[in-house]
Amino acid sequence: MNETTITFSVNNVMRTVRVAEDALLLEILRDDLKLTGTKEGCGNGECGACTVLIDGEPVASCIYPAKAIHGRSVETIEGLGAQNRLHPLQSWFLKLGAIQCGFCTPGLLMTCKSFLDRNPNPTPEEVKEAITGNLCRCTGYTKVVKAVMAAAAELRGETPEAPEDAPGCPPVGRSLIKVDGLPKVLGAAKFAADIGRADMLHAAMAVSPYPHARILSIDPGAALAMAGVHRVITGHDIQGETLYGVNIKDQPFLTREVVRFAGEPVAIVVAETRRLARLAVNAVHVTYEELPAVFDPREAMSPDAVKVHDNGNVLLYRKMRKGDIDKGFAEAHVIVERSFTTQSVDHAYIEPEAALAYWDGEMLVVECCSQGPHYLRHEIARMLKFPISRIRVIQATTGAGFGGKIDLLLQHFVALGTYLTGRPVKMVWSREESLRTSTKRHAFYLQYTFGATREGRLTAAKAEIIGNTGAYASFGPAVLTRSATMALGPYDCPNVWVDSYAVYTNTPIAGAMRGFGAPQMSPCHEPLMDEIGRRCGLSAVEIRRINMVRPGSSTVTQQVLEAGVGALETLERVTGHLPSREMEG
Repeated sequence: MNETTITFSVNNVMRTVRVAEDALLLEILRDDLKLTGTKEGCGNGECGACTVLIDGEPVASCIYPAKAIHGRSVETIEGLGAQNRLHPLQSWFLKLGAIQCGFCTPGLLMTCKSFLDRNPNPTPEEVKEAITGNLCRCTGYTKVVKAVMAAAAELRGETPEAPEDAPGCPPVGRSLIKVDGLPKVLGAAKFAADIGRADMLHAAMAVSPYPHARILSIDPGAALAMAGVHRVITGHDIQGETLYGVNIKDQPFLTREVVRFAGEPVAIVVAETRRLARLAVNAVHVTYEELPAVFDPREAMSPDAVKVHDNGNVLLYRKMRKGDIDKGFAEAHVIVERSFTTQSVDHAYIEPEAALAYWDGEMLVVECCSQGPHYLRHEIARMLKFPISRIRVIQATTGAGFGGKIDLLLQHFVALGTYLTGRPVKMVWSREESLRTSTKRHAFYLQYTFGATREGRLTAAKAEIIGNTGAYASFGPAVLTRSATMALGPYDCPNVWVDSYAVYTNTPIAGAMRGFGAPQMSPCHEPLMDEIGRRCGLSAVEIRRINMVRPGSSTVTQQVLEAGVGALETLERVTGHLPSREMEG
């Protein structure tokens, strides 16, 4: 591989390094110089997490050629401020709560630093324009803009108004600085991809290009012949349990015979470097017999549909009944019916998945981004046939999750790599791998029918919910159960009929995501309430006021609500802020 020597300034320190012809600046900063405050979120120059300043200008270091930096000056988050000497931007990000997970924070700070150098007296609109290239899934940007405006004022010599934190006051009602905020604004917080160990190997995964196929053979010969490749792991290397799952154990730790979605891992390459592991993955030769596939859960429910699993495609059927649905519709003077679909959604956390495993005496340790370390510990112990006391899972600083990092994703791959090689093993997914292999929000197909009196009072509600749970169960049964219980949202109805199905297909796995099955319901029951209101001559507010749950109401599951029922109070509080058209019939 051709290499060249470059010399450049990093945070006012001259550095000389050897770089490959195709090396990127981000690689040099993180891998060679160990400046891990700069993050990789997308690898395509789109998310802004990798932003650094070159001669004062913000650039995406994940796509910037390393050799082009020769003779230039680079500033990273590590050079912006220090613990006892924060830059005003860092200070105000802390004070105003402009940090949540913190993964995007270094890139945001560097963009804002360059912006304020050029424009010391910006408007909020100008701040918003300046940070359009920096994605943040957590904060909603409002506090970021406020923090930049406050920092600009301080840099001009003014005294911005800070939140009042009176000593001795209870935490409720106070503005508190995050306990982990300081390392995040300094770029010192260690996310999973930032952690390393001496003598560490790197892992990459070979995945199926087919949504449904039988594995006929896996030939690792060409990969193993590459200098620096230590092992190609397949499902046959697993000596313990072979299946896992938080609700149902139906997903292979590493599939041996059949792949059920495009992107399903089939082999793991362990090598000296991440770059080599990724190259070697392409040398693993897998022979497949492509099988018919099914992608629509409605089609998958047919008796003659392609079987994703031998025991059938309907993973869960959950029914909920309340009252007499036929009587309810017979009493209705207004009946409205609609069909709805919702799409699959990726969590799009800015931090891609990453994990590192190593031995600590007889203890196998996994450090990773996660939302469920206890569950991961249990599954890894099952896979390795270890007592759970020999597995430790440490949740690293995690760059958001929104439900997507509860599942076992790649942690078992590094654990297996360390178990088989005896050395630390690290795996970091690219954005493409995360999009292809991680879990998603369930796509739904819904059929709704509501009946009401002339006065707008609900008499009957019927819903059919068909959820595409993808190739494996994950949290599907729990999500579709939750969807059934939330089918009416905050409304009370005496007669309810709900059928909810979680259905296997040859699509990416659907798992947990914010709201856990409830968000898909809101776009269904709300338009029906609007339509009933229109037919009954009632405003959007009044039709809801009539039907909202209150103390004494019963839910879809026939639970009688006695206290803590805030829906109606919430409606009344917002009514005065609504446009007049919402108040009219």
